[in-house]
Amino acid sequence: MKATIVFICIALFLFSCKKDGLTYKEFAPINFDVSDRILEGEKVACVDFDRDGNAWIGAGSSLVFYDGNRTKSYEVGSEIRDLSVGLDGKVWIATKDRGLALFFDGKFTYYTMQNSGLPRDLISTVEAAPDGSVWFSSSAHQLGGLMHFDGKKFELFTPENSPINQNLIIDLKVDKTGNVFFSSAGTVTQAKVFMIDKHKNITALGGDVIFYWIAAIDVNSKSEVVVATDHSLSSCMGCYTNDVAIYRNGKWNKIEAEFEWNFFNRMFVDKRDFIWVQGSIKGDYQSYFVYDGHKWHRSKKDQLPDAFIYSVKVDPRNSIWFCTDDGIYILNQRS
Repeated sequence: MKATIVFICIALFLFSCKKDGLTYKEFAPINFDVSDRILEGEKVACVDFDRDGNAWIGAGSSLVFYDGNRTKSYEVGSEIRDLSVGLDGKVWIATKDRGLALFFDGKFTYYTMQNSGLPRDLISTVEAAPDGSVWFSSSAHQLGGLMHFDGKKFELFTPENSPINQNLIIDLKVDKTGNVFFSSAGTVTQAKVFMIDKHKNITALGGDVIFYWIAAIDVNSKSEVVVATDHSLSSCMGCYTNDVAIYRNGKWNKIEAEFEWNFFNRMFVDKRDFIWVQGSIKGDYQSYFVYDGHKWHRSKKDQLPDAFIYSVKVDPRNSIWFCTDDGIYILNQRS
């Protein structure tokens, strides 16, 4: 009997120490201190990671491979706006003026207005899906929309052929099951969040719910969408407050906070489903606020880099990679 109890205790311990492939060590206290830096002095727009944990980085027009020790650069021929690495190792690149680029087996392939019928050659965001296909935004105000490429054909989703209410797509995410989440933009007070499932069914999350403007979206491990709203374009100062909301149980739920943000810049969700928001309290210093599901935590003054943050990515080990105009700052979240 005693042996049985010991076995149950060990099993419970092991179960509690692992969640979605992460060991208990990944669930250490929030760390705001910079653990490491790479590519110092360079303008870094974005980063993503392959199945081996190697980083692929967009720095100017260079695609940089980093394995933790060395870097190797490949010239794309256009400024990199975003990139995403598929499970098959293909690196998909959103470029400023050469369309959608693919880097695979040491060579580049470019998909453009001329050879692939894209609405425009400036691609703002791209996400590789688990099935090997890729989703990306080839759009502007009243032009283009969200595109899907399965390796053989391109599909374009616009207000004319789908429930999407605006052409401009700024941010999109794909979850581990292949559901696509994205926000529409172009006109203030008309921003909405949509989901496309594996059968290409498009749903507006929250039905008729619209936002003034959406600064960022992300998806947690439960496929719940988180948005940060932005009212900085409003001419009525003080009429609105910026919020963080999560789509849960069929409706948008505002996450309460005991402080006010005067702007949002970057918002993302880490492997613990903690929500990170860049901002500041009026009259106070700029910082990051982190919501752990129960309460908010705030970084100390001057704890984070004094650099412009273009994007943020969480690696498979839950370290936070800040892509800035002064290289990459890494915050290790493991004990």
